[in-house]
Amino acid sequence: MAKKKPTMFKGTESVKEETKEAKAVKSGKISVAQYVKGEKSEGKGEGKGAKAKGMALKSGKLSVKAYASPAKKMKK
Repeated sequence: MAKKKPTMFKGTESVKEETKEAKAVKSGKISVAQYVKGEKSEGKGEGKGAKAKGMALKSGKLSVKAYASPAKKMKK
């Protein structure tokens, strides 16, 4: 059975969406590889950058709040 694509990657760059993505990676609901695929599907194309962020989220080196804060700055 094929895995479903996570529906959280919509490309809206909102704080809510970014927080949802970060929490999913941190809790293990999606893998780092799925996170990277989702980021690429949003059109960001950050291969190594997305993988590094995903690994940092998973390990706790990057907090959910710190990950979502750039989205807050972009929205203004």
